[in-house]
Formats: sequence, C-alpha cells, structure tokens
Amino acid sequence: MRKTLFAIPVALCGLGLAAPHAHATLNPPKAINFSAGPLGTLSAEGVLSAAGTWQSNPVTLTGPAAYGTDRHTRLDITNAEMILQKTTGLVQFFVMAGSYNFPTLGEPILPTPSVPNYYYGAVPEAYITLAPTSHFSVEVGKLPTLMGGEYTWSWMNQNIERGLLWNSENAVSRGAQINYSTGPVSASLSFNDGYYSNHYNVLTGLFSYALNKNNTASVFFYHHFGSTVINDGVAKYAYATPENLDNSDIYNLLYTSKIGALTVSPYLQYIYAPSSVKLGAGYAHSDHVFGAAVLANYHFTPMWSTAGRAEYETSTGNPADLNGGNNNLLGYGPGAKAWSLTITPTFQDKGFFARVELSYVRVTSSTAAFGATGTAPNQVRGMIETGLTF
Repeated sequence: MRKTLFAIPVALCGLGLAAPHAHATLNPPKAINFSAGPLGTLSAEGVLSAAGTWQSNPVTLTGPAAYGTDRHTRLDITNAEMILQKTTGLVQFFVMAGSYNFPTLGEPILPTPSVPNYYYGAVPEAYITLAPTSHFSVEVGKLPTLMGGEYTWSWMNQNIERGLLWNSENAVSRGAQINYSTGPVSASLSFNDGYYSNHYNVLTGLFSYALNKNNTASVFFYHHFGSTVINDGVAKYAYATPENLDNSDIYNLLYTSKIGALTVSPYLQYIYAPSSVKLGAGYAHSDHVFGAAVLANYHFTPMWSTAGRAEYETSTGNPADLNGGNNNLLGYGPGAKAWSLTITPTFQDKGFFARVELSYVRVTSSTAAFGATGTAPNQVRGMIETGLTF
C-alpha cells in the first residue's frame, strides 16, 4: 500500500478460508474460552511486543508533523492488541483492538502512537460472519486483505519486517466477502473499498488448491471498476489510500511447499495501473510493476528456527517525465527497481518469543531513495523484537 517513500503501510491479518499466506514462525496465541450468556462461547487472545531498530540512511519525511521523524535508532511497541471472537454457531464475529506498528523494508519506521490515527483506528479489523455450513460463510465489516504472501502483524510472520511486495498490497477493506471450501479447493470473493478508499468499486478474489497436505497453489486478483479520485488533503487517505494503487489491477500467483522442517513460499506479483482522464495529467499513460519473492523458514528444533526472504521488483516509467503517467508505483520514482534480502533467527518457548533480523534493500533507477537527500541507493537495517502471545 505504498503511497510514496514517506508513508508507512499498515495491514491487518485475518482468517479467510482461502488465505495463501506463508507459514508463520511464531506460536499463535492460546485462546481463553469463556461463556458469554446469550452470545455463547467466546474466545479472547492477545499479543504484546516491542522492537529495537538500527538503520542506515534514514529519510527526510514529509506529511503531518505529528507523524514523527525517521531516524537511525528507535525503540517502540510493535504490537499491543487484543482479539475477541466467536467461532461457532450461525452468527460469528471477530474484533481486533489496540495499537500497532509495522516495520517495512524500504520505508521509514515511525512512532507507534501515530500509526492508528492515520490508518484504521484503534479497532482496525471487525466483522460479522454468517456461517450456515462448515463449507460456506459470508463476512461483512472491516475485512483483512486476501492479497499477497505475507500477513501484516509481525507476530504472524516469519520476518519482523514486511517485504517490498507486501508494501504495494492493500491492507484493510470495508465490504462483504463470501468464502467456500470443499476438499482441496477453497475460494473467497470480496466486494469492497480497495485500499480503504470509502468508495465501493473493487472486486477481489482468492482461489487455492491443496495438491496434498504439504503443497498448496493459489491465485489472487484485484480489479478496480472505473476511476476513484482520492482526497489527499485528508491525512488518513493520504497515508492509507494510495490513489495509483487503489485504481490498479493486481494479480498474485502463490505456492507453498513444506518439506520436512523446511517451508518455502515463492510468489509473483503483477500490477497494471491504467491511464485515466478523470484522474488527471499524472495518469496520461498506463504503467506496470512486476515483482517476485521467495520466503523460506527452517525449524532446527521446536524452539529454534531461521527465516529468510529474497525479493525483486521493477516498474515502468520514464524518470525524466515525472508527470507523464501513473509511474511512481514503487514510491522511489518512475521506472525504479528494487531488491532485498532478509534473515531472521527466532527463538520461542510457548507464548514467549525473541528474534533478531538483518535486512538489506537496494534501489536503482530511482529519483528518491534513502538518506536526507534521497540519493542513497541502499539501506541496511537491524532489528530485535521480543514479546508474548497469550
């Protein structure tokens, strides 16, 4: 959900039937079940974590002054959320509340207290589910995305930071979704407001097929009907709703394979941003993004594991023609290219976890990358995160 280099994307994970996301490293929270009278049996769970960061070449930020500044070092909360849900019966629900911050490769890391104000609020995800059978359900509300190969909460991913490809994907949408599964096949279709635009003109779909218990293939699409002008003067939309990506068509091909203690999840991303007279001179011609990523995770023991990620993305556009088309899809300027490497050793013991991460991002053919002047082509980042799931 990249707007420019100066915006942090935030996205929230969910429990869609067709979710293709890569195998998570960390143990999930252990739910506390309790009786709630006429509501039936509910479950509550939560996570609390913090991270310290060092990085090279912090950028000079634009935007609301209250949003904070990027810097070489930072210590902050990454997750402080509670989840309340009902998972049985015809009428079910899911509510996630709290504070959040999601470090992302190639993007500034900003203070946690500011993030909910400019994205999805203190209740970033909440929806009601009607489940007449175990194979079919309908969801309505603030829904998690179906897109991509990574979740967005750090405690649900094998790496602390989200990747470059994730940064171009949407996060939370308001709308309705139907889910169906039978045997090895699962599918989800959603009609929603895309990148949280409050304009209901996007159709998304995810279809997955389990070849066997260790191998699953998935395909995803995001289609925007018409053209939606985003009011960038409203701070929430300036950060949460990138106009060029919201008006795009996006496709993913994903595959996950588990071989003993090793899980490998490659996926491809294609973005088509069409020209638009309605959106103005900046959309004079169409542009494209192609991205590829491989995520891998190896468990040495039940407590020790190491995750790795490699990515590459490239975009069309002419750096000399800044307003000639919808050509700043990666946020580093028209025609930019980027690649990254990430490694994350992890220790966990029941609900406790601690992990360290080293990442490297390199940007080429860019007009705005890293450093105070935007001319540094690379960024190295080291992180330590620890916390509890409960």
